[in-house]
Amino acid sequence: RFGSRMLFFTPGRMVEAQVKRDLFARILEQQPDFHARIPAGDLMSRMSSDVNMIRLMFGFTILGIINTILAITLTATQMIRLSPLLAGAVTLPLLLGFAITLGIVGRFRSIMLRMQEANSALSDHVLSSYQGIATIKAFGAEGAVRERFAPLNREALEAQLSRARLRVGIGPILSLAASFNIFLLLWIGGPMVMEQRLTVGQLIAFTTLVTYLTGPLRGLTFILSLFRQAQAAAERLDAVMRPQPLRPDLPGPRQAPTQAPGLRLQGLSYRYPGAGDDALHDVSVELAPRGTLGVFGPTGSGKSTLLRCLARLNDPPAETVWVDGVDVRSIDLDGWRDAAVLVPQRAFLFSESVSDNILLGGDPGSLEGLLQRAQLDVDMAALPHGVASEVGEAGLTLSGGQRQRVALARGLAREAKLLLLDDVLSAVDHATEARLIEQLQAQSDRPTTVIVANRISALRHADVILVLERGRVVARGTHEALAEQPGIYREAWARQSDGEPVEPSP
Repeated sequence: RFGSRMLFFTPGRMVEAQVKRDLFARILEQQPDFHARIPAGDLMSRMSSDVNMIRLMFGFTILGIINTILAITLTATQMIRLSPLLAGAVTLPLLLGFAITLGIVGRFRSIMLRMQEANSALSDHVLSSYQGIATIKAFGAEGAVRERFAPLNREALEAQLSRARLRVGIGPILSLAASFNIFLLLWIGGPMVMEQRLTVGQLIAFTTLVTYLTGPLRGLTFILSLFRQAQAAAERLDAVMRPQPLRPDLPGPRQAPTQAPGLRLQGLSYRYPGAGDDALHDVSVELAPRGTLGVFGPTGSGKSTLLRCLARLNDPPAETVWVDGVDVRSIDLDGWRDAAVLVPQRAFLFSESVSDNILLGGDPGSLEGLLQRAQLDVDMAALPHGVASEVGEAGLTLSGGQRQRVALARGLAREAKLLLLDDVLSAVDHATEARLIEQLQAQSDRPTTVIVANRISALRHADVILVLERGRVVARGTHEALAEQPGIYREAWARQSDGEPVEPSP
């Protein structure tokens, strides 16, 4: 028994490990629209319970099929040797009971899909609640969160109970068929014993074999139900593993730039799938190598979308973004991702040390310089273990400004040729902001930079500033020129220069 489990269960574990590796690799490769469509809790459910169902199928199914085939073959052979007549008589009830159970087994796939979808929704709600626990407590929203949890939990329970009801319905049907067969044996076999065509011992042996045969048939229905459940799990995993269309690069991909490139936007428009309006409309600007482009505008004006198009997280239309005179879509995507680094508005930190979050496996020798450039050296000296200090869940132990600067240091560690900064200085005090900008500008080999900010002091040094409103460029120029023109930029500058760091009005 030990040998059979090692022989058949070990491959199931190996399949489970390989599927998890492939699944994780595929998740890392998926495009942003995929992650917007399938939330993190759902992915966690698929990687755990769905993959586990695949393991069970490979482990139990092979062993179960072999055991069942051997048991049914040997039992049926012995029954035929004892009495072909009795063997034929008991076959019909068993086949009828087995056919009924097959009808029940056919429903396992739909029940399993319902159960896994319910578990995914529940997992996603629990995960999002945990991630937002500080907000929930701050606003006293525990009651609302519990109210939302209750129907999700109830649906998961109902789905589990539906599967349990199907499972418990299989056993009694086969047991009823076996009991009916005992009646047939006594009805047909009794006279045969009296006529001495069958001995009492043979009748008892036949009865024992019929009772024993119920077990393998029940095992076979379990295997078939497991297969149907694994089929549902495979369909859910296929939605993740299914090859996604690669980004449509133009023919003949070119190498990414090896030094800070010139940048030209020519009539760039972008609309999110399913949206009614453009997030960006006819944006045009030109920037020299190592230059700095500032982007300003109210919430929803398309600033972050512009950076995502430049980073090709959102693929721009052909011939709208040019890098050193080359359409960005004709540049090899992997190479472009190495050359263009986006530091997002919301800094995400892993539950690791500060140094691990900055380097992400990079050269530890560059850490000291990165800390100085990101104005983190003094902050790290104040932490209990310096750069080896754990930052906690999503950087919980760091302040907002420290999290932003850790994310900035991470971006600087990549030695980008095009640096895209999405409002990464919003939580930094003005003195630190000034030193950061001075450090960025002082580099002789500085990258071409696009910086989005609502704090105008972070944009004053830019060679050209775009003012966006509802995805359109409503003004452009240097800080000095825009500060003299009527519009939202001048209004915001007037308020902020008077000490009111507020966001521009729509």
